[in-house]
Amino acid sequence: MSRLRRIAEFERFFFITTNLSKNVPLLRPAEMDMLLEILQAVRGGLDILLLGYVIMPDHCHFLFKARRQSLSYVMHQWKFKTGFAVQRHRHHCGAFWQPRYFDFICRRVRDISEKMLYIHQNPVAENLVTRPEGWKWSSAAFYLKQGQSPLQPDRVDFSGDPDELLWPAPNRL
Repeated sequence: MSRLRRIAEFERFFFITTNLSKNVPLLRPAEMDMLLEILQAVRGGLDILLLGYVIMPDHCHFLFKARRQSLSYVMHQWKFKTGFAVQRHRHHCGAFWQPRYFDFICRRVRDISEKMLYIHQNPVAENLVTRPEGWKWSSAAFYLKQGQSPLQPDRVDFSGDPDELLWPAPNRL
């Protein structure tokens, strides 16, 4: 299988999906708490802007901006630390996450809104809760102002124009 080259690694808003490795048991509530604690530690140490997240029993979604460190480095740190912590907690060893992750560069404000809605609706779509803010391991409660999110997202102001570009693009004639 060929490996696609990432077109950008810094100063972009990324929507990320990462999955548990095959045959790895689903995450338990205490383990999902652990993943968020490690996300908070990685976030503080690596200078990322975290806009949204959801931890699901078999995968995770994030919406963040990598600033000084590359996307690859941020994801490596988080996956390494969480995999090690959960496997130690389970008294297991071996692969925890799938080797790769899926990323989408948000080019316009509209992309941010669409991905945020997808992130927050994920537990509802999987019939884990009836309302997005009911899923403890999500940033939905923060945005819907319905209770507490365990990890507070960063505030980022956008113009309100859904077609606003999120970084300078060359003029196309």
